[in-house]
Amino acid sequence: MQGYSGGALRTVLDRAVGPYLWRPWYDQVATPAVAKVFFPLSRAWASALAAQGDLDRFHASLDDGPPRRTLGAGTLRMVHSAALAHDSARATWDTAFFGDRRGNLAYLERARLKAAQRLMALRAAFLPGQLERPFPSVKFGIADEAAVSARHAARLEAPDGLALPDLGIPIRESRRVTLDGAHWSWLRFDPPAEFRTDAPVEARVRLPGQERPRGTVIFAHGIGMESEFWGDRGSVTDWYLSHGYRVVEPQGPWHAYRRRPGYYGGEPILARGPVGLLDYSWAHLRELGRLIAWAKAFGDGPVMIAGISLGALTAMQLLSWARHWPDAAKPDFAMLIAPAASLTEVTYRGSLTGGLGVPDALRAAGWDEDKAARWAPLLDAGYAPGIDPARILCVLGDVDEITPIASGRDLVTRWGLRDENVFTRPQGHFSVALGLTAAPEPLVRGLALMRG
Repeated sequence: MQGYSGGALRTVLDRAVGPYLWRPWYDQVATPAVAKVFFPLSRAWASALAAQGDLDRFHASLDDGPPRRTLGAGTLRMVHSAALAHDSARATWDTAFFGDRRGNLAYLERARLKAAQRLMALRAAFLPGQLERPFPSVKFGIADEAAVSARHAARLEAPDGLALPDLGIPIRESRRVTLDGAHWSWLRFDPPAEFRTDAPVEARVRLPGQERPRGTVIFAHGIGMESEFWGDRGSVTDWYLSHGYRVVEPQGPWHAYRRRPGYYGGEPILARGPVGLLDYSWAHLRELGRLIAWAKAFGDGPVMIAGISLGALTAMQLLSWARHWPDAAKPDFAMLIAPAASLTEVTYRGSLTGGLGVPDALRAAGWDEDKAARWAPLLDAGYAPGIDPARILCVLGDVDEITPIASGRDLVTRWGLRDENVFTRPQGHFSVALGLTAAPEPLVRGLALMRG
């Protein structure tokens, strides 16, 4: 479909240059680029959205020193205009897909996506300001231990009963549209009760166009990954869709249409310290459990939970808590791409969090590793997964410094994963994920497990 990335371009990359592109050198370039360019530009962009064209409000929101000479009101007006255009396209899309308006659904989806892509791409408008003086990467507002305890201490005392997904939350499905030979729709439902002031959960569903699905793959994305805005389709989900599986791609808390005003997608996870991670996982793993139950109710094949980076960490937590869940909410299989056993390890010693200044900000706010360790039982891998370890696949990059490889190996050992289900590759964090379809042995193994 015109406007969607992936597809043919991705095939060309995989077959022609994948063996050379998805190598550790890619991570050596990508990690500092993400930390020192993409996230700072995103921070300026989020402040501009909050300012709604007002230069004074922009500087107050950004709060990083004197105004930049290279950044004027014209840039803010451009961002505000793009935001209004996107909101209008989204509202029209919403009334057609979820309301009573009739229209050309394919056209409305293309229009929504085009407006979303233009809005997201305006991060580049802040590059002159970034070159003049770097923008901050994260707008930190780290909660103290008392605030964390008020929200999560009860979970330490009685964790089993407080992590159950609410399988009674109704799920609405939009009208379907046929795009790229697949049937697309969107799901919408309320987040867990403690997060009802947040926007509803949304998930994109794609069905094979020619046959009854052989099962379902639910994909948990990484931090800042917002396919609903960029138009990207994950290589893992595309691969399984092409093999006859339904794919479900939910938006995690504070991402895409769940983004909080004044923040870019996923920023509160980093900005709020331990409470950000705890809130995110507490909400999202139960949302994923609700989606698993929705998919299993069709009875048309097994359900796999897959995740990359933060998504792999969330899926790891889901598997840990699923020991206490009803079978209806448990996945049948899991694929963890670049996971770790310890979020403390990722937070304090990961190269991306280090590049974003997260460990320094935590220490400055009084959160040393010993204090953070109190909350590890709510974030780290449990002693055993909630499904048979023989049904869990793990993909690791042996030079991964973002979710450190040593912590990934700890997870494999702790859960006793089978050797034939663990794939360790001479790659880093980004390259091991992006290179999956160029060397799809883990995907093929997942297919064999689900079919077997």
